[in-house]
Amino acid sequence: MSSDFGCMRHITSPLAGCLLAASVLAGRHYFPDYFQVIGPFESALLFLGGLIAGIRLPDIDLAIPGLSHRSGITHSCFFAVLPLMYDLPFVAGGLALGIALHLSSDIQPKSWTGGALIKFPILGSIGMFSPLWILLNIVGCFVVLFHTLPQEPDIGRWAILSVMIAGGGWYFLSEEKKRLFPLLTLAFSLLLVHQYRKGQLSVEIVIQYFA
Repeated sequence: MSSDFGCMRHITSPLAGCLLAASVLAGRHYFPDYFQVIGPFESALLFLGGLIAGIRLPDIDLAIPGLSHRSGITHSCFFAVLPLMYDLPFVAGGLALGIALHLSSDIQPKSWTGGALIKFPILGSIGMFSPLWILLNIVGCFVVLFHTLPQEPDIGRWAILSVMIAGGGWYFLSEEKKRLFPLLTLAFSLLLVHQYRKGQLSVEIVIQYFA
């Protein structure tokens, strides 16, 4: 019973996020006159929908036949990149943050064996490359997030920032028991992408971060 409930939770959260984003998009298209009220917060609502979906999206592999848990397909930045192809940058940004939060938790299992390892169909487990895969995809999520934020000016950007702080705070306070290592992983990934975008990435910067 408990395993069925856990599986349902991994499905309902992505569905709820998708429903929120779809409702906002439908409202803009079909009810433009009424939509003016929440129009300034459209990007934040789309971002929130993506965030709600992304936090549990990687574990949807538990509900997909043929995929092992910790599948490399779902435990990646792929689903955050996908909305960019359909001109939905704020959904992509929310997904990116949610997936990054989830992956930051997955990088600290009790031991890197069995169910903790990243797996692919046909190929199987990638073994001790699993931490590297997770870290690279957290970095990939931040690339998507950094691509999204500059597209929204003024009040929308502040609203998205509020969603980021509230969502990240909720996740770490309610979901995480060991918070230090995931936070350090997120901070390092954020710094890495930030420095690369500024053209300042160097070995010395990475060494100084850990020093």
